[in-house]
Amino acid sequence: MSGPVSPKSRYEMNCESQSECTSWKRLFRAFDKDHDGFIPAAELKRVVRDSTYSFGMNPEQVDAMLHGIDMNKDNMIDFAEFCTLLSRAKRLHLRHVIFRAAQMVVPKGKRAEHFDYLQKYKCCPPPLFMLLISILQVAAYVYYVVQSGEGVHVSKPVPVKSPLIFDPHRLEEVWRFFTYAFVHIGIYHVVFNVLTQLILGIPLELVHQWRTILVYIGGIISGSLLVAAVDPRVYLAGASGGVYALLAAHLAELIMNWGEMEFAPVRAFILFILIASDAGVAVYQRYFLSGEINKISYVSHIGGFVAGVLLGIVLLRNFRKHKWEARVWWAALVAYILFTIVCIILIVAPKVF
Repeated sequence: MSGPVSPKSRYEMNCESQSECTSWKRLFRAFDKDHDGFIPAAELKRVVRDSTYSFGMNPEQVDAMLHGIDMNKDNMIDFAEFCTLLSRAKRLHLRHVIFRAAQMVVPKGKRAEHFDYLQKYKCCPPPLFMLLISILQVAAYVYYVVQSGEGVHVSKPVPVKSPLIFDPHRLEEVWRFFTYAFVHIGIYHVVFNVLTQLILGIPLELVHQWRTILVYIGGIISGSLLVAAVDPRVYLAGASGGVYALLAAHLAELIMNWGEMEFAPVRAFILFILIASDAGVAVYQRYFLSGEINKISYVSHIGGFVAGVLLGIVLLRNFRKHKWEARVWWAALVAYILFTIVCIILIVAPKVF
């Protein structure tokens, strides 16, 4: 936590001067007397109330600012909560939201350790990708509902003639390996995917920025490649490949940092319910709905999940620094490349031979 604050960090923290940013670091160091990354909540509140002048606030404003600052009720203030306190003091409400959302994907014990990294939580550029792609997916669903005239239904419409859907008879139209993510089959399909990718994707995008986009897109493409390779006679629609890539990235981070993630059992249970419920619906649509056009493949879920694990290791920022992680990084990269090559061979080989 030592060292000067760079001009870039000062900009990202919305400090008015470098000295003010340096004081943020010094304040946390001063309160964190045993250097364990946490400050007793009672002690911090007492010091803040006794130092209202330093914060430029009157006692009433301080009381309002301190209300609910210890969100997880552990009587300890970690670095993210400390920065939230400073953000409130400066009335940076959007930054307060960003810090809170970022806590979902940052192990608790690593927040203070990676001070410079946490400074990079920012809204410029804002995390717009997940929001924009979700709007486009909902718009595409509404368009095909209106076009079909079938209305809103759990398993309809199925726009098999759409230039976006993955059509097993049109593999030469390579854009379909990605654009199928904009076509959804039924209201449950679109609602589940959009809500899940917003809830999981925005916190990841806040922290990892463009890396999250690559993981999401990689999951979509890997999902369609696996479908074309092992389940080549079915159509494919929906953003499940990308969604499962995000689920896998969250799950991997949760498992690797189980003891440091807040509410880890609750998060694991929620992820399990999400995966189990959606997988069940996908299997039902694949095997129990009548008609060939309704047999939408669920294999993309598996492809997206595999991509999420492997690309998550390769692309997402790492909070831990261990020697063995370089080997894991290379192993994940090689595994993803081999996965992609094998899928392409399985797709191309029947046509060539």
